[in-house]
Amino acid sequence: MIPGIDRNTQLILLWGLAILVLGWTWLPALIAALGGSRFTQGISNEAAGKDLSSPDRDDALWANQLQALGYELIGSGWQRINFASSEWSQYMPLRVFRNEYKNCYAFMQRAPAPFYFWPGAVFATCFADGGLLLSDNNLDAAPNPDDEVIRQGLVTLNLADVEELHLATMAALNRAGRKPDSDLGMETLLQALERVIAPGIKKQNGRAGTQYLFVHGLIHLCASTPLISLLGVGHYSVPIVNLVLGLILGLGESSHKRQYARAVREAIRERNREAAKKTTDDQ
Repeated sequence: MIPGIDRNTQLILLWGLAILVLGWTWLPALIAALGGSRFTQGISNEAAGKDLSSPDRDDALWANQLQALGYELIGSGWQRINFASSEWSQYMPLRVFRNEYKNCYAFMQRAPAPFYFWPGAVFATCFADGGLLLSDNNLDAAPNPDDEVIRQGLVTLNLADVEELHLATMAALNRAGRKPDSDLGMETLLQALERVIAPGIKKQNGRAGTQYLFVHGLIHLCASTPLISLLGVGHYSVPIVNLVLGLILGLGESSHKRQYARAVREAIRERNREAAKKTTDDQ
């Protein structure tokens, strides 16, 4: 097949190339399926107090509303998931706001590549007993006061409505004896979020990694079995088929994901522009 190289060497090279291509997505999926996903986070060097009011920013709709509600930007951070299903890592920037008078945080998290948009904001309060209250403007859920981590929310573009829900639930919890943590530092929130997010990340990506390996393994098995039956496992067509199939599946999935992300970004930006225009008109 390749002049000057014996057949066995060619076969080894083809299998090595096929394994390299498949391993790029199969290895992180395998690690995730075995429970190896890891969640890490930290504080970035972006200065607090940065101007977020520019209408060209994707997060302007949320930042302007938070600032109008009395929240100030106290810092920026990041969250990373290593071995996220078939991906080696996912990186998500984070912006954290605080209102000391209301004893409340608000944070925005950007969606990972290739989406690159800010879907909304989450109000958060850490309690002295280690509990956490989260109110999300992209989640339609009622609170369960018996949970250590209370998740609730409204699907709305108006963050004032979500904050009202958050503060009402805070007041009810205060009357029940659960007091907010007096430390409103950024590290306090990040530590609480890690306690909440990390266990779920491992389970979620473990299931996703298992599903990815099963589906892709089945596709490659179905494509390889007829060739192995007719020509034998040592025939060069077997690694070539797996190599080509791996490239087609990988490029196709990447292209589809990017097209979907582009459509979502445009829809989000159009929604944000309409919401900003409506707010301006109301004023």
